[in-house]
Amino acid sequence: MRYTRLDGLRGLLAVMVALNHSFMILSIPFFANIWGKNIFHFTDFQSKLQQLSMLIGNGGLAVSIFFVMSGFVLAESSKKWSFSPLQILSFYIRRLLRLYPVYLFLVIVSALYMWTVFEYKTYPIAAPWFHWWMQFEMTFKEFILNLTFIHTYLGGVTWTLRVIILASLFFPPMMYLSRKISTVANTLVFILLAIASYKLLDFPNFNDLRFLYMFYLGGMLPRFQQKFESVPGLVIILLAAPLTFIALYSRYQTEIHNTGVIESIFAFLLLGVLAYNNKQNILKFFDSKAFQFLGKISYSLYLVHFTVLYIFAKFILENVPSDLLASNYFLTHTFIFILTTILAIGLSIFVNKFIESPAQQLSRKVKFN
Repeated sequence: MRYTRLDGLRGLLAVMVALNHSFMILSIPFFANIWGKNIFHFTDFQSKLQQLSMLIGNGGLAVSIFFVMSGFVLAESSKKWSFSPLQILSFYIRRLLRLYPVYLFLVIVSALYMWTVFEYKTYPIAAPWFHWWMQFEMTFKEFILNLTFIHTYLGGVTWTLRVIILASLFFPPMMYLSRKISTVANTLVFILLAIASYKLLDFPNFNDLRFLYMFYLGGMLPRFQQKFESVPGLVIILLAAPLTFIALYSRYQTEIHNTGVIESIFAFLLLGVLAYNNKQNILKFFDSKAFQFLGKISYSLYLVHFTVLYIFAKFILENVPSDLLASNYFLTHTFIFILTTILAIGLSIFVNKFIESPAQQLSRKVKFN
């Protein structure tokens, strides 16, 4: 069964990540970490607009929801699994066909850009976050390392794709375990994985495994279908705003591991309501044509926006006076976000039509009995 509201949610999440990245291009005068300041403290109008935009465009929350959603969707699609070796092999092949072609396109385009017109520069007004990217030489070895996910230096969000692929490798045994144990035992496994994410699975220079608990939590969702179906619509309406605010705000006020747990629980509740509860109208906007369209191209949009953003932001930094950018950072970020999102949507339509969709169709044909 396909849950169309989740498609709409995917579109929103992709835009949230685009908004987050677009508002991190310029350094903010007098604020080393504006998003970490008390949201209820007013300094000036422009800085408050910047802060609120970054609160709404909480890319970290969007990624956490993506991870939990991936676990849920995979759990739903594997309900009839017998977990035979051939079935698991076909799952791995389908996942690779679903995820890799767009990534391959992105790496090739980024490499061509770096081999031809790119020159790494620093800019007085640019934020450290912007300078962190692309400060390496694109040798053939580096190209291969990025193609194989050993490095994920390109595309801004490609590290999350490596996390999803690793989680997909662990998914069959995790789901096999989940099906064999009770709901209480599943909850205990989730808690243990979440605790392990703080230290045990958080290795130096490699923390991908610490997100496994998010996928496991998503895989638990079908167990709670009846509970979500029975939640009164009034309860959803009353809790929607405060829970959303807590989820958006926690990343900027708590330790990163604590934040991940908070965001995952919020994602669990949000996805459960969207998938299983029809007693409220507050989330019906996800069914609108605009959100469904964004949902259709969300994977391509999610991957290609950063590259479009980086190239355009670099053009702005090189051609617009720094003092003008510094005094109008909110308007600059807003302009960058709107224009790069429009450009990325156009490119995503092309990528979706000629790369992503054909690969999806091919993946559906892969089925070993």
